[in-house]
Amino acid sequence: MPPVSRALLVLVLVLGLAVSMKSAQGARLRRRSARLDLDPAVTLQIGRAASAIANTSLSPWTYRESRVESRLPRRIFHAVCLTSGCLSLRGGAEDAAMEAKPIYHQVLVLHKISKKRSGSRRRKRYGFRLGTEVISVGCTCVRPSVVPQPPHAGLF
Repeated sequence: MPPVSRALLVLVLVLGLAVSMKSAQGARLRRRSARLDLDPAVTLQIGRAASAIANTSLSPWTYRESRVESRLPRRIFHAVCLTSGCLSLRGGAEDAAMEAKPIYHQVLVLHKISKKRSGSRRRKRYGFRLGTEVISVGCTCVRPSVVPQPPHAGLF
């Protein structure tokens, strides 16, 4: 199975969607759908663990919601670093010798697109286009990047 088809199948399983796909050769792949029921208790535990890590990190962060109604998932949370420097191990004051930087991750999303129907005014039909988005998932401490400047002789 091509990588894009495999990725779409994973999204279908996770999101519980019925999706039809075509391969690059144009042959219609078998239509499959599956529903994944998540245990809310497990989701709550994951949320608590992520929050605990964000609050106890030397580069703490919070989450900002991004909502796009035509995207699946509709809600994606992005990490936002709370400090520009990192917290010191002694006393917790911000240390400017290190920088807090976001950690990025690319995720697969589906974008809902309207399909044109010839002469029919019944229910609208929609399709999904596979896409990716880069999101920040947390923050980490890094050494500041220093770009050495060449010596400038005779500037003045």
